[in-house]
Formats: sequence, structure tokens, C-alpha cells
Amino acid sequence: MAAHSQREHKDRIEDAIDWYLSQEGELTDRQKMVLRDAIGHAYRGLFGIAVQDIYELGLPESAWSPSARVEPMMVESITRGALRRSLDVLRSAPAQNRPIFV
Repeated sequence: MAAHSQREHKDRIEDAIDWYLSQEGELTDRQKMVLRDAIGHAYRGLFGIAVQDIYELGLPESAWSPSARVEPMMVESITRGALRRSLDVLRSAPAQNRPIFV
């Protein structure tokens, strides 16, 4: 099995994020936060963490500890439109060959 290039990893992550953003219905507060995190991680070349974020999108809310509750004020500025614009920025950026840990 051939290893994927950074560009291929980034493309697959972008496609997965796009799929979630294309689904009908409201995003949950957790989905908003996790999508934001996935976009940020992919932008910085942290593809493994971005994949983990995307995996977590499929977990039911009951899988999370009560201490991991997402308060509405934590995501009040995160909209589907803002996530879509961030995804567009990610798509236009080159794949990071060296991860940026900031």
C-alpha cells in the first residue's frame, strides 16, 4: 500500500469537511467546534490530528464526558458560512510539508 502525500492527505480531509458542511440540518455545537478544529489542524499540516477530529464528528454526544460539554457561547460565532469560508482558505493554501505546532 502506497503512502499518501501531504497534498493527498489534505485533499481527503478537505473532502470530508466539505461533506459534513453539505449535510442538511443544523450543526450541533460540538460539530461546529470539531469542524473548526479540523480545518485549523489541516491548515497547519497536523493531518493526523485533523483526521482524529473528523472521526470524532461521528461520535454520538453520549460518547463524551459531561466535563467535555460544549457551551453555546464557545461556538456562537461559528456558523456554517464561517466554516465554509475557512474551508475555502484551507483549499487555497498549500499543504504544509512540516507541521506547524502553535
